[in-house]
Amino acid sequence: MNAIVVFVAATYSLSIVLSLIVGLTGGHDSALAGLAYVSSTFLPAVAVLIVTTTLNERPRVRWDNFPLRYLPVALFLIPGVLHAVTLPLLVALEGQLSWQDWLTPQADGLYHTPLSRGWGTLTVEGLVGRMALNAIAGLVIVSVLTFFEEIGWRAWLLPRLRDRLGARSAVVVTAAMWALWHVPFQLSGVQHIDGMSPARLASTLPVGIMIAGLILGWLWLRTESIWLVSIAHGALNNWGQYAFKYMNDSSTVEKDVLALGGGFVALFAVAVLLLWCGVPTDASPSVDIAAVPTNQ
Repeated sequence: MNAIVVFVAATYSLSIVLSLIVGLTGGHDSALAGLAYVSSTFLPAVAVLIVTTTLNERPRVRWDNFPLRYLPVALFLIPGVLHAVTLPLLVALEGQLSWQDWLTPQADGLYHTPLSRGWGTLTVEGLVGRMALNAIAGLVIVSVLTFFEEIGWRAWLLPRLRDRLGARSAVVVTAAMWALWHVPFQLSGVQHIDGMSPARLASTLPVGIMIAGLILGWLWLRTESIWLVSIAHGALNNWGQYAFKYMNDSSTVEKDVLALGGGFVALFAVAVLLLWCGVPTDASPSVDIAAVPTNQ
């Protein structure tokens, strides 16, 4: 329990310190905001390093564990549910999906992409290829960053809470702690959404983060694979609202919030189903798989 307290205190303290630096230097407009956003993903790994070096409490990871049958779940479950609900809700609220103008071919039959994207003028095949490459590259980059979060929250904390609370309760508590850990980032401007005040963001976004954390926790319990939960986390961050990258903003922020809220309500229903139907009820201590030889 001492190790758990140290880990939580370290992660939250680091979150608060980083957020104070950004908040005191201009918030979202701070020159440090972008760097701080990337740096924030490393903080749970730093906390793991602290408890490992001071208390010899390592993350419970078997590095060769990658059950391929769960890869489609990691890639598509969260983005699929969010898109399946959010896009129809936007149609209901707005009357249509408003795609950005450059996604319509011009008189020459080609797609003239914005200079900011650096894609140039493309055929339909070239456009599809660019979008696919963008999706894959984005997923890889973001999954690498989320690995450092998952090594702390799911690979280190969740197994220890499972030993004490049981599987389902451990998933819920870990998801809640992970969600609240983001609040300083939202209040300081490290995380930002145009049209939403920091206070409103901090009072709404953690709910969605916690719901996603329930799915990530379930996936860890089913696979105990740091790679798969990192990919699932990366898919959430990069693909969770992927269609929105190519759409115009809704007429009001409230409509976007309502549509995304509906998506997360659906995701919560999926999480409840998975946790109550796909998780063992026993609370037997988990094995420190980092200490288990890979040939056993």
